[in-house]
Amino acid sequence: MLVVPILLNMFLISVATKEVKYNVGILDQDSTLFTQNLVSQLKEQYNVTMLTPNDDVKSMVVNRKLDNALVFQPGFTAEMIGGDDVSALNYALDGSNVGKPVQMYISSYLSSAKQIAAAAKGNSDTFYKGMDTYKKSTFNVEYKEISNLGNSAKDISNAITSLGYIAFGMLFLVTFSTALILEDKLTGVFDRVNVTPLTRFSYFAQHLLASFLVASIQAAVLITLMPKLVNVSYGATPNQQQEIVVVCWAFALSCVAIGVAISRFSRTPLMANALTTFINIPLLMLGGCFWPREIMPKAVQKIADFIPTTWFLKAGETVLYGKGLNGAVRELSYLIAFSALLLVISFVFKTEKKR
Repeated sequence: MLVVPILLNMFLISVATKEVKYNVGILDQDSTLFTQNLVSQLKEQYNVTMLTPNDDVKSMVVNRKLDNALVFQPGFTAEMIGGDDVSALNYALDGSNVGKPVQMYISSYLSSAKQIAAAAKGNSDTFYKGMDTYKKSTFNVEYKEISNLGNSAKDISNAITSLGYIAFGMLFLVTFSTALILEDKLTGVFDRVNVTPLTRFSYFAQHLLASFLVASIQAAVLITLMPKLVNVSYGATPNQQQEIVVVCWAFALSCVAIGVAISRFSRTPLMANALTTFINIPLLMLGGCFWPREIMPKAVQKIADFIPTTWFLKAGETVLYGKGLNGAVRELSYLIAFSALLLVISFVFKTEKKR
């Protein structure tokens, strides 16, 4: 229950946060300084394969050997400098969004080049001087730390994505582990415990603490190890990492409460498994653990504002943006209050069946 979820989470997070590098094929039939410079720019960002006229470009795209293929026909640069509205031939799978970033990059680059060509008025020397100035001024980016954040937006996005998968692992781990209470009842262990000096409160408290401890260890191990293994960071300082762990512990408490409620109100293991799937999957989907909440309809986002996975990710995001636990007090309070309410319902309104 401890090792397997950690390994699974490591695998999922490493895949989800892995930087995508597209495979781009270039057939440069123009062979000018402009197209050569463009190819050099592409090589800095993508895996570029130089093609020949004998290559079957369409087949390579269809068979997924290339995400995009670009063909610069003879006279491409000369026509552009002359003021013509030229474009490179682009090959990509219809209806696929895989090669869209490459297409957008090429489109932006060519659009700027055409404006420079129009300003050069057919003078190739002026055009190339303009392109040199454009590359020096446009493609040099300087990153500066804002406040005590220390993380770029991309780092924070990767961290939030990984927290979604951590929530997935913790939720299923705890709900399945608390099902041991149901198993004890069905096998008669609970009845035998009732005739010993062990109190019912102690029995349930030990189950809850054991499940919470396992989930807490899982979260602490993942937050500590993941930055060393994959491209993800949980803050610029050790203090931020510790705050993320605290947020995970608050969510672990909610997971325990959900698991206990399922086990208390289920009569058979089949019913418990069905309820676990029926409850956990919507919580993860609506909370933004599998995809950004922003892509969901507004009405669905409003519903998601009242579930623990949303509070967990919002609290984590607040901490990652440098606002600390004080900035996430509301979400943490929601998680703790939700846990307390669910535990009260499970133990006060659900009484043991008399035998």
